[in-house]
Amino acid sequence: MKKLLLILTFTLFISYQSYAQFYGYFCYDCYTSIEVGGISSNISGLENSSAKTGFYIGFLVYNEISDSFSLRYGTTYNNIGAKIDGYEEPLVIHSINFPLGLHYIKDYKYQAFVGGELGTNYFGKYPLSNNSDPFYDTFEFSDNFTSFDASIYFGVGYIIAEVIDINLKYNLGVTNISKNLEEDLKKNWLTLSVGYSFR
Repeated sequence: MKKLLLILTFTLFISYQSYAQFYGYFCYDCYTSIEVGGISSNISGLENSSAKTGFYIGFLVYNEISDSFSLRYGTTYNNIGAKIDGYEEPLVIHSINFPLGLHYIKDYKYQAFVGGELGTNYFGKYPLSNNSDPFYDTFEFSDNFTSFDASIYFGVGYIIAEVIDINLKYNLGVTNISKNLEEDLKKNWLTLSVGYSFR
């Protein structure tokens, strides 16, 4: 049910922003971008962990400040987590994020961006060990992880044929996602994506 509600919210947000972009109700000097890509993520502070691959979907709005600078914001889905030694499956966090940052573009070929991102940790999947104990399955995902977290990001990109973007972005977690005060877990991930921009 949580997954369905989150996907529905994400879809409605994209629909609203798309409608606003093309009919001018949301912003005047802006354009949108739809991105898909892959993620390499890890959870710092998690013992015996290594990088996990996941996927990324994003809908972004660029509100132009000048010919070179824009405000960059939107909604993204990030499949984040980590592999843990001794476990068959990785820890997975399904995170809907809300980035806000500054975007720089040069000669309509090169771009760079930096900003902050509010993330969610409403649902995910615990790893299953080789000797899985059903006791751990009784805990809700939200019992151990905070509902929200924050990260900072920076990235670069290259524009092909004015509408196709290839972007590389790194998110560095700055808040603890664990409700256990003895742990300090932060999400960190690298995203490589291809986007189509309605410039």
